[in-house]
Amino acid sequence: MVKKRVKRTKTTRKISRKLSSNKISKSSRNFDNTPINKIPVSLKIISILFYIVGVLAIAFGVFFVVAGFMAPSLMDSLGTPEEIVQKIAQTDPNIKISVDDISTIISMLPVLFAVAGVVLIALGILYVFIGRGLINRKQWAKVLAILFVALGIIRSIFAIFGGRILSGIIWLAIFIILEYYIAFDEKSKKFFR
Repeated sequence: MVKKRVKRTKTTRKISRKLSSNKISKSSRNFDNTPINKIPVSLKIISILFYIVGVLAIAFGVFFVVAGFMAPSLMDSLGTPEEIVQKIAQTDPNIKISVDDISTIISMLPVLFAVAGVVLIALGILYVFIGRGLINRKQWAKVLAILFVALGIIRSIFAIFGGRILSGIIWLAIFIILEYYIAFDEKSKKFFR
C-alpha cells in the first residue's frame, strides 16, 4: 500500500510539471508570438558597457589601494621634503611651498589613494550589479542606469565648457544615445514592463 502511494505522487508530480511548463511557455509569449524575455540588442550592449566600466573601475581601485601602500616608499625615492622643495623652487620660483606642506602631503598620500581606491571599487561593484540588473529586467537597475548616464551627460557639458570641446561633444553624443536607448526606446520599455 505504501509503495502505491509513492508511485501515485511521482506521476502527479510529472503531470503537474508538464502543466506548469506549458503555462510558462504560453505566458512567456507576446501577442505576436515572440518571446517576452528576449532582451533587446541595445540593452545587451548597454549592459556589457556597464560590466566593462565596472571591471575597469574595480581594477583601478585595486591599483589605487596598492599605490596607497607604496606611496611612502615612492615619495622617499624622490628625496627628503627639503630636497623636494628645492627641486620645485628650481623649476618654478613663483611656487611658494614649505617643507611642512610637503611633509603633510606625503603623510596624506596613502590615505587619499586608499580612499580613492575603495570608492572606485564600490562604484565598480555597483556598475557590475547595474549591468546584471539590466539583463534581469530589474527596475532599480534601469533607474540607476538612467541616473548615471544623466550624470555623464552633465559631466560632458562641463567638459565642453571647460575647454575639452571635441572629447566633450563625443562623450555627450554617446551618453545621449545611451540615455535614449535606456529610457525612451519602445523595445526597452516593453522589456521592463
